[in-house]
Order: sequence, then C-alpha cells, then structure tokens
Amino acid sequence: MAKKSSAVVRRKISNASPNIIPILVTFLHVFLSPYTKVEESFTLHAVHDVLAYGFDKANLPNWDHITFPGAVPRSFLPPILLGLISYPVCAISVALGWISTKVDVQIAIRLVLASIFSYSFNHLAQTLRARFGPCIRVWFTIVSLTSFHIPYYASRTLPNFMALPGVLLSISLILRSNAKSAPISVSIKRQRTAIIVLTALATIVRLELALFLLPLAISLVVLRKASLSQVISWGMLGGFGSLAISSPIDYILWKPTIPHPSLPTFTSTWQILWPELSALHYNLLQGQSSNWGIMSWHYYFTNSLPKILLISLPLSVLSGFIWFFNLFLGVKIGKKEGSKISEGTNELIKFFGASAIGLIGFMSLVGHKEWRFIIYAIPILQIIASFAAAGLWNFPYPRLQSIVRLGLIGLVGINILATGGLTFISMNNYPGGQVWKSLEKIPRGQNESSTIYFPSYPLQTGSTLFTFLHQSSSIPNTPLGPYSPFPKQKKPYWVYSKSEDESYSTPNGLWENQIDYVVTENWNQFLESDNQWEIVDQIEGLDGISRRSKFGLQVKWDKKLAIVGRKRGSSST
Repeated sequence: MAKKSSAVVRRKISNASPNIIPILVTFLHVFLSPYTKVEESFTLHAVHDVLAYGFDKANLPNWDHITFPGAVPRSFLPPILLGLISYPVCAISVALGWISTKVDVQIAIRLVLASIFSYSFNHLAQTLRARFGPCIRVWFTIVSLTSFHIPYYASRTLPNFMALPGVLLSISLILRSNAKSAPISVSIKRQRTAIIVLTALATIVRLELALFLLPLAISLVVLRKASLSQVISWGMLGGFGSLAISSPIDYILWKPTIPHPSLPTFTSTWQILWPELSALHYNLLQGQSSNWGIMSWHYYFTNSLPKILLISLPLSVLSGFIWFFNLFLGVKIGKKEGSKISEGTNELIKFFGASAIGLIGFMSLVGHKEWRFIIYAIPILQIIASFAAAGLWNFPYPRLQSIVRLGLIGLVGINILATGGLTFISMNNYPGGQVWKSLEKIPRGQNESSTIYFPSYPLQTGSTLFTFLHQSSSIPNTPLGPYSPFPKQKKPYWVYSKSEDESYSTPNGLWENQIDYVVTENWNQFLESDNQWEIVDQIEGLDGISRRSKFGLQVKWDKKLAIVGRKRGSSST
C-alpha cells in the first residue's frame, strides 16, 4: 500500500511539467540589466579566469585575484563549478556565432546561473503542487516571480545567490520527505541530501547559512524525522567533504596572493584553507563589517522584509493569523479553505519556522546588515503567503468571491508595478557597464594601442574583465577544451589598467604614467590640469526620481562618467 501511495505522489510530481515562467522572468532581468556591481566581481572574475586560463599553474599570475583579491578571501569552488558548466554553453555559442563579444560571454554565464535557479525553483514548485495542490504552486510562482529582489538577483554572482538554488532544492526535499505516502527510507534519503547540501553551502559559500541549517536540523530531531546521530553525521559529511574538495583548490589559488595590502590581516595558511571561517573571523570577531555601516537592530523587520516581500508580507501575516486561530484557539476561519491554510502553514512553521526566525533574529544582532544576508528565509515566507493567496482565491463565500479575487489581482498588480519601477531604476544604475560602448566609438587606427585607466567608481558600477574587449591577445584560445569560450579579441589591443598605486590618483600622475584615456567621475579635475586632458565621451545615468508638483514622477538624468583623453600634441608638465 505504501509503495502504491508513493507511486501516486511520484506521478503527481512528474505530471507537474516544468514551468517556463521562472526562466522567462530571470532571463528578462539579465537582458534588461546585463551589467554587474562590485559585490559580484570576485566570483564573476574568477569565472572569467577559469574560462580564459584554465587550470594551468603557469597562467596563475594572470588571475585577477592575484592583484585585486577583495576585502576577504572567498572559496574558488563555486566559480570553478559555474565556469565548467558555462564552458560548453559559451564555446558552442561562439562557434555558432551567437556570441560576438566578451560582454555576451558575461550574459551567457548569468543565463546559466539563472537556469540553475529556475530548475531549483521549479523543483520546489512541483513539490508544492504534489503536497498542497496546483493552486498553491500557481500562487507561489506568482508572488515569487512578480516580486523584484530574488528574480532580479537570481542570475547575479553574489555568493548568497550562488547558494540560493541549493537552499530551494533543500526546502523542496524536506517537504517531499514529509509526505505521508513516502517510504521511510526515501524520506531519510531526501533529508540526508538536504542537510548535506545545506552544510556544504554553509561551509563553502556563505557561513551565515548555518543559522538557517542548525534550527532545521534540530527541528528534524525534535519532530522525530531523524535521529541526532543521523543529522550530525550528515552535517559532518557535507562540511568536511566539501572542505576536502575546496581547501586544496583555495590553497593553491590563494597562496600566491597572501600577504597582500588589501588583505592585511590574512597572513597564515589556515586562513585560506577555509575562507568562509576567515571571513567570519574578520567581519564578526574583529568587527570589520562595521566599516560598511551600522544599522539598527530592527532594520530587517522595518526595512528589508517589507521591500523584499512586497505583497507576500501581508499575505504571510494573514496565513499566520488563520493558523494561530485554528490551531490554538480552535476557531475555524474560512471553513475548509481556512483549514488548508492552517495545515500548510503549520507544516512550514514546524520544519522551517525556527530556521527563518533564527536566521533573521541572529543577523539582527550583527551591526552591519544587508538584505541579502537573510534571503534564505524569504522562500519560506513566500510559500506561507501562497497559502493565504490560494485561500482568498477560493474564498468560501460565493457572494464575496468575485470582490476578493479582484482585490487579490489588484495586489498582484501592485507587486508588478513596484517591481517594474525597481527594475527601471536598477537597469539605469550601471554607468561603468556602458563604458565599453563609448570606447568603441573613439576613432583609432587598426594598429594603434592605448592604455585606459579605470579607477574605483566605474569598476563598482559595471566595468568588468568581460567589458575589456580589446585585451591582450595573450589569452589562450582553448584553455578547457578544443573550442574557445571567447570570441576573438578585437583589434587594436589595448592595455586596461586598474592599478591602485598612489601615483595614479592625480591627473599629472596618470599623465606621467603614460595613460591615454581615463574613465572617471571626477572629470573636472582633469579639465583644470594645465590643459592636458579633454573629454572625448560621457556616460549618463539615472540621477534620481522626484515627485512632480502636479502629475506623476520626474526622472532625472545626469552625467555619471566621462572618458578623458590626452590632448593631441600636449606634453607633460
């Protein structure tokens, strides 16, 4: 009988065909906003170096982190895996002519990451359909993908979003393991996989994920879904197993970098064997994270959660309200649909309530806060919100059902409107990403080489190694296989400089260092520099949105960057 019931559940899951909507939404965000910010640069540039140089130790000095390691070490295992997955996609696309510039390669890599996210999202959505019905799947898809933050960032190489697909997959496996028809052996296998995946991600990618993992493991033990010895052994396998793979890689790749002026506190070997532990020591125990700002203890509750969840926030509160009254007070709100909401919410809270509260609560005690630190709890709240949305859509009182449905559609409209506005603001906030287009417009001879200097600001706002289209031809053509993942570099070959040397901090210093063009937000100081420099092009960007006195909003644009070049015939002072 158990085998028959299990087969029914598997059939329900298999019949829930993969939804193309997550791919469409995340791909759209990639094409609308193809450029990246500095927080994404470590992983993105590591993927570039994997594709450009392969794993030949002779090419290691060319890797970007040797010169620009960032604030703390991060593990190279995630970008290496992403690079290996992206290689065939890029190589085939280059061979077929679909990729014509390195910028297209960056887009392809982000599309690969968006596809991985979409697979995990669909896995979870199919689980919700099998466990709670198709209406829950539909509303989870709606409330999740009409919001801004997760779909927009799903393709970005921030460590938190490199980990998110694994979190979604683990949530899905835990929910499948609790299906009444699932055999005990299958349930244990799913739980084991989930704990191993989460532990590996916490160990290698983002250590704060342990604040989500530990309460989940304790919940499994308390609910008698697994024994204490089992969850400990699974955790050890995920943690030590992932370190056994990543530590040798990180040691080889980080050793030539340390010590480095950008990493003054990272000097010993053990710090690069487990980069996430080193980052925890640096940010939390040494208090260095405060350099990026201190927020109030309630920042996540009053700022981050309302912005990330949008309409999911009131809907999840409604689900919690119905759950509380049904479970603790015995008051049946909404009759049959209210019971469904209560049952679904009860299961999510039993398994993941402590995880969400533990993650958000503990991170609230840390001075420096960013919304992406608590992103792992957001899918839980969106699932809970989908229970309320499904209950409202099937409102038990026919006379009011049309009105309630109309209100629910209005809420979705608000979500879409807010997401559209945030997307518009974000896609126009990468002036550094537009620089390559301006450089292409500057007339040059086919054999005329130039040296172009990038200070901090353009690198923070979109200029990456993938936007350096005329880089030296020394990049190998086939580092990982018989076909190159890059199109041929454009001629003439240019020198792109990101030097942080003090002599590059002034117009005269740049002149004496034989810089031909400077991409800068401080163009006025160059124009005042003894008539040596001139503006050859400029990049505009969004400067703000203000309310008009009578109607609507006013979008303000302004010059964000200028490319200044040497005046022909000028001499240094």
